[in-house]
Amino acid sequence: MDDPLRNKLLALLPHRDLQSVTERSTVIGIAQGDVVQKEGEQVTAIHFPLSGMLSLLVVLKGGRMAETSVVGREGMVGSRAGLGSQTSLIRIVAQLPVRALMISAKDFQEAVTGSTAIAELCLKNADILLDQARITAACNSFHLVEKRFCRWLLLTADRAESHHFVLKQELLSQMLGVRRTTITDVANSLQKRGAIEYSRGKMEITNRRVLLRLSCECYGLLKRNSS
Repeated sequence: MDDPLRNKLLALLPHRDLQSVTERSTVIGIAQGDVVQKEGEQVTAIHFPLSGMLSLLVVLKGGRMAETSVVGREGMVGSRAGLGSQTSLIRIVAQLPVRALMISAKDFQEAVTGSTAIAELCLKNADILLDQARITAACNSFHLVEKRFCRWLLLTADRAESHHFVLKQELLSQMLGVRRTTITDVANSLQKRGAIEYSRGKMEITNRRVLLRLSCECYGLLKRNSS
């Protein structure tokens, strides 16, 4: 589970460059709901998830949030530090429990300076996150909550690598930018149609085909984007 090659970006690196990152890194566990990076603060570490899922959030005045993208073991967070930016514009929260390879921003910058391959990895990751943000913005603008809920569940199941996971209603309402009562109503509707079972924070996707049918096309777009 803690193999660095579980992270798909790290797996792209030549052995020498991979070693340059891993020898400076440590594997850590991040609990569900923990804040990995606060908005407006200096980026001090880069994380390569080996399992689980991180949510990238824009935080507005008054505490309202909007999710722009999610990152599992196909990506990384904090790559801006490798490209020279020191301040985070977003908040990063563990939506699922995460195991991640963590490297300090200082050490990562040194690795980037000595490797074209690692620098290109940062650019690739930045492009993926930008595309995710664009797709998510369109989805939030044009699609109903139920379709977005289904899209989000499918993306979460992919990164959990399971149809069973713990999902706190409060976090989900923040991710989708709706009230908790709306989440309850949508979840009840999906349960009646046999797509999910949801009780006391425990989510089970019982019929993925139904969930796919009820989701919007953005799930497919986002899945291809992160492949």
